[in-house]
Amino acid sequence: MKMKMPPAAGGASRLSGFILLAGLLLLWELTAQPDVLPPVSAVAREFGRLLVSGELPGQALATAARAGAGFAAGGLAGVALGFCCGVFPAFGRACRVTVEFLRPMPSVALIPIGILFLGLGFGLCVAVAGFACAWPAYVSALAGAGAAGTELRGTALVYGCSRGETIFRVLAPAALPQIMAGLRVALGVAVAVAVTTEMAASPDGLGSFILEASLARQPERMYAGIAAVGLLGFGFNAAFVAVRGRVLRWTPGEGLR
Repeated sequence: MKMKMPPAAGGASRLSGFILLAGLLLLWELTAQPDVLPPVSAVAREFGRLLVSGELPGQALATAARAGAGFAAGGLAGVALGFCCGVFPAFGRACRVTVEFLRPMPSVALIPIGILFLGLGFGLCVAVAGFACAWPAYVSALAGAGAAGTELRGTALVYGCSRGETIFRVLAPAALPQIMAGLRVALGVAVAVAVTTEMAASPDGLGSFILEASLARQPERMYAGIAAVGLLGFGFNAAFVAVRGRVLRWTPGEGLR
């Protein structure tokens, strides 16, 4: 039976989160230093001005498109590779050396190579973000491939399931919760790396916007851009959690999250 968090408990948890955020913003307002840390009220005014002018939404949309495309490409590749490595041990052993060479490599180290092949802008950001977020998806899918255990595998064998039916009807559903957990991590990585790549090699996007404001000594504008990155990540996470809740509605613990 699915267990659900009592409404009062969920409301209290959200309220405590908002109280903590309000306390941190108040602390920021009281300890502000105009040259490097302007008051949060000044940042909020600048954020509102940039929002009304349309400048900030345009930059955020560019970053969202790059992060989303990188997540889709890298997440799909990582899940496919990890699941196949887990289900087919011989294939996993063949890939292990190459994977363990590439996996620890910092994604930003690939920016110069990406510039040579893709130039500046959308394609570069998507490729670098995709490379970075593929590895959390790979690790979670690799671990999830063994989640079914010997009992479920044996049951599938007793009922005469073929190899393909066992993979798609037993192994894949059992791996899904861990895959979704890895993809949630990968989504945050995609946003962070897309913004970082924009700072280094893109004429637009929130990363470029933040860097330009910093170099121009416009701290209110810079912090407004940083706040927009946080809101973008928050929105992506909220959307992913909603999708995960539907995909994993059969999972016993999903109602507690």
